[in-house]
Amino acid sequence: MPAILCRGETTPVLQWLQHAQSGKSLLRCLAIIVAGCMAYGFTLGIWRAPLMACFVAVKLPLLILLTVLANGVLNGLFAQILGTGLGFRQTLHTILISFTTFSIIVGALSPVTLFMALNTPEYGGTESTRWHGFTLLIHTLLIAYAGILANMKMLRLLTVFSGDPRAATRTFLAWTAGNLFLGAQMAWVFRPWFGSPGLDVQFLRPDPLRGNFYEAVFTATKNVAGVGAPALLLLGAIILTMATIIFFQVAAQRNRAK
Repeated sequence: MPAILCRGETTPVLQWLQHAQSGKSLLRCLAIIVAGCMAYGFTLGIWRAPLMACFVAVKLPLLILLTVLANGVLNGLFAQILGTGLGFRQTLHTILISFTTFSIIVGALSPVTLFMALNTPEYGGTESTRWHGFTLLIHTLLIAYAGILANMKMLRLLTVFSGDPRAATRTFLAWTAGNLFLGAQMAWVFRPWFGSPGLDVQFLRPDPLRGNFYEAVFTATKNVAGVGAPALLLLGAIILTMATIIFFQVAAQRNRAK
């Protein structure tokens, strides 16, 4: 399954969406999501403390699965309205396959992020706040990029399944926006992930609904780049880069479909 998903082969995946093969593929998807996200999650928290690494290794697979379940009905409605022909079960399965690809990518990145964490200045130093912001931004970019790559594989599958590149693109954009928005905010509720300087190691914060993910990213940008224009420029460059990647990937997929 990992090789098929990374190559973006559509024929086997379409077979997995059929009733006869859905059970086995679902179990394999769940196993890969747990393994890949646990490996990557461990590297998120190891900078703060080994206990934090263990906490995050448990929370990251849970976050992915809750995001899939929470968005399942909404994405099923989008699939029906936007004309891809996917039913609710097939929509849930397709999104789970997309997150499986995501888990393969972040799992493959985990040795790199572990090396990065082990070579980051130790927690508790004078530069802890700056390095905490740097770590948050780097992992946000890596997770966003892994999600974009996984969703591009999903776009190819949607195009083949529906036979309509426009309907597939509309559905892809709706699903991506919903998953990113809900996933980001749920990640905020499930914090901490890296361990903020000055706060204790905890599985969950006592005030999970206070603040939001986007405010935290902007604060991390200010800690890294400084207050004012530099922070805004860095944040704008990050958003523009992600949007450009999505645009060119969608354009390339539509050209292949033609």
